[in-house]
Amino acid sequence: MSKEGQTENTTSQNAETDKQPSMPLNRKQKRYMMKQNGMLKYLSKLSPFHPTKVAIRNQNLEDGRKAHQANTDAVEKARAEYFESKLEKVKGTWSNLGYNQSEIKMLEEAWTITTLKNKETYREDRKEAKRLRKKAMESLINRKNK
Repeated sequence: MSKEGQTENTTSQNAETDKQPSMPLNRKQKRYMMKQNGMLKYLSKLSPFHPTKVAIRNQNLEDGRKAHQANTDAVEKARAEYFESKLEKVKGTWSNLGYNQSEIKMLEEAWTITTLKNKETYREDRKEAKRLRKKAMESLINRKNK
């Protein structure tokens, strides 16, 4: 009786882990599965405009779009995490140099502007970042001299 309860418990745990979204199969894996099932031989004999072949082609296109979107999202997420960790390190350095919170906010904005570049407004962004850094530095010097 206890063994049956244990097997039910482990199968429910496996079912929960199986529900996690997985990456879609890549082209090589899909073609291998289609070859094993005999679909490639069947599809090669059909006309390019046959409804079955059109449906499979459309499905492959949609799967490709989903895979591309998943990869793009993963890269953007990793990039955002990287920049946030770098920003936290730089904030620590600024606070060690003696900047207060308002000055750190200015420096943070300048850092963000220079790190994430926009081709259309690149020159203006550089000028704005330089102005913010200069303003923060002047504020620090004025505060230290008083």
